[in-house]
Amino acid sequence: MKEYFLALFAGLVLTSSSTAAEKMNVLLIIADDLRPELGCYGADYMVTPNIDKLAAAGTLFERAYVQQPVCCASRASFLTGLRPDSTGSDYPYSIYTVEELFEGNRPSIPRHFMNEGYYVRCFGKIHHGYEEHFTEKSVQRWLPQYVDEAMNELPKKERVPYECADVPDETYQDGFHTAEAIKTLRRMAKKDKPFFLGLGLWKPHLPWNAPKKYWDLYERESIPLSPNPEHPENSPDYSTDYCNLQKYKLPDSPNDLLVGDEEVARTMKHAYAACVSYMDANVGKMLAELDTLGLRDNTIVMLISDHGWHLGDQDHWGKSTNFENSTRAPMIISSPGLTPGQRTKALVEYVDVFPTLCEMAGIEVPGYLEGNSVTPLMKNPEREWKTAAFSQYPRGWPRANFEGFSIRTDRYHYIQWRELDGSFKSHELYDHHVDPIESVNVVDAPENKTGVEKLKKQLAAGWKAALPEGIENRSNNPPAPAFMPWGPEALFGPYAEKKKESK
Repeated sequence: MKEYFLALFAGLVLTSSSTAAEKMNVLLIIADDLRPELGCYGADYMVTPNIDKLAAAGTLFERAYVQQPVCCASRASFLTGLRPDSTGSDYPYSIYTVEELFEGNRPSIPRHFMNEGYYVRCFGKIHHGYEEHFTEKSVQRWLPQYVDEAMNELPKKERVPYECADVPDETYQDGFHTAEAIKTLRRMAKKDKPFFLGLGLWKPHLPWNAPKKYWDLYERESIPLSPNPEHPENSPDYSTDYCNLQKYKLPDSPNDLLVGDEEVARTMKHAYAACVSYMDANVGKMLAELDTLGLRDNTIVMLISDHGWHLGDQDHWGKSTNFENSTRAPMIISSPGLTPGQRTKALVEYVDVFPTLCEMAGIEVPGYLEGNSVTPLMKNPEREWKTAAFSQYPRGWPRANFEGFSIRTDRYHYIQWRELDGSFKSHELYDHHVDPIESVNVVDAPENKTGVEKLKKQLAAGWKAALPEGIENRSNNPPAPAFMPWGPEALFGPYAEKKKESK
């Protein structure tokens, strides 16, 4: 499956003629393929001092889940505040998402803030494969992925999946976009209206290319390998799918695993860790500039990713699964006036990002959003919250053949695979009290029969039934039409002719 990762929103300025009252500023930082393997999440071998500092100043959500763990579908979901069945996006964005939602009456988070009187600018990868059009635009800068120019000329299958080059941070896209964002932040500080600044950091997305100084932060032998490198016992073959490392040149594997050699696997994890530390450094630069400009006292800072990632776990290197490693991702929010250094184990979802930012900023929270603000948890991290988080992922591309639906409760992770007509295909159950790495599917164990039936009913009842007592969601969005891809991916494959006919 060919992917197009474009530098989107880079250098775009959103302006509005409306006059906004004094409101909180917002800095939204979105990483790509970042799993919660960070110092503040308990991974003491990871060098992430700036994200750790942000967590110490804010609230860390230990169990935040995306609604579909792939770049397009996840971003379509949290940027609109809608769930995948309402956005219609899989991979890539759908025509419906772009033309009826983003360009219709379900705008993205940045556009909504613009409509509410904010000065908005975004850099890097905010959307996937889509560029919103506004009245004012400056020049984008495109940088090659590899410093080794010869590598950029090779077909992807002939490129190695990492690079360690002794270069300044600004040589790669993230460093450049961060520098540009800082320049813009300085201008924003002088504005007479609140700002929304979005920074989409590419790393730690493949290829794992980072300046050498971030590789040097690690002793390779101290980086632990996956504790669960085998496909889960009793799990169907299709519970994992396309591995992202397959796009790159790798040494031959001595067995049927994609990365069968321990030293190769350790190199891959080292490369990923270097990219996480590089990403962390860019976060640190943004936070330091906020402090220098005296903006921290009236700025909300939120750090998220678009999904997690398997680093050899469950015989998989990539995302695109319903497992915990794909669906669970970081969420950290810092805001003046709230108790610093809080942590919560409450189940939250990325569809909650949109309403949370709106409520914290003091602007309108659209009634159609399919998430709910998590601000009550920042006031009381121990309070009762959602009884479940919901995710999903289809199998088959470009036309789905069947789909897996995931429900994560406090103890259990239940996944139900359904045919396109909704009929049952298979299911999985992982008990996180005894198997937090999801190594054995225990759905058929006799002692779990009653619990499985309960989880089936809870999944069927849907996400509104899982909301906390006293909290409502009155959204009533129509289901999205059948998936029709938008953008470069729509130019090939079985949808190409249909797209031409629709014009």
